[in-house]
Amino acid sequence: MDQTGIAAAKDNRDDLTTRDEDHGPAAASRPRRMAPEDREEMILQGAIHFFAKHGFLAKTRDLSEELNVSQALIFRYFGSKTALVERVYERSFIARWKEEWSTTLGNRAIPLRDRLIRFYVGYLENIDHYEWIRIAMFSGLDGNKLTKRYIETQVERLLDIISVESHHTALQMGNAPQLTRDEAHEQVWTLHSTFIYFLIRKHIFKTRVLSDQHRFTEIAVDTFLSGIAPTSR
Repeated sequence: MDQTGIAAAKDNRDDLTTRDEDHGPAAASRPRRMAPEDREEMILQGAIHFFAKHGFLAKTRDLSEELNVSQALIFRYFGSKTALVERVYERSFIARWKEEWSTTLGNRAIPLRDRLIRFYVGYLENIDHYEWIRIAMFSGLDGNKLTKRYIETQVERLLDIISVESHHTALQMGNAPQLTRDEAHEQVWTLHSTFIYFLIRKHIFKTRVLSDQHRFTEIAVDTFLSGIAPTSR
């Protein structure tokens, strides 16, 4: 058999587990073809964990060995490493994003403190995962700009809303803001980065963090608001 035939045979084996139609003691050792969508999902989930563990400079050859499939099978489903990384980005970042967060933050019928707590409780619940924070860190370190894109297209929009609403609340409370627009933007980032560093401590440094995340959110929001307007609660 030539090399093409060997690769094709390997791909066929990669798509097999155990046969449903077989019965008896020997059934567990007989192959059943995995549905394409299940195989694709298995590879994607494996890739998310793999890149979170090893970074984006890791080779697809090593990924294939870890998943016990061929590189050819990975490329059959995802085309290229670049395309696979894009799917990792979509699943890890975009799929967790909630468009209603913008509405929540901009709803002036609700006190700003309550809006911020509601948003950050939900945001932290969605991103508090080993894979999320490590992929975010590796993306910046390995230079593939996934995290930069996520910040520029998703996060910055929400931080702009928080900045505007903080300015509005300060004025409503009779506190004239003293910061420039860029300075106010940095002030909002100090709030947001508190939650990111919470995940770094928890999942990367593996140091002690407050188990009550709702209370942690209240502390972070109150600290931020104390610098915006002491009476803005």
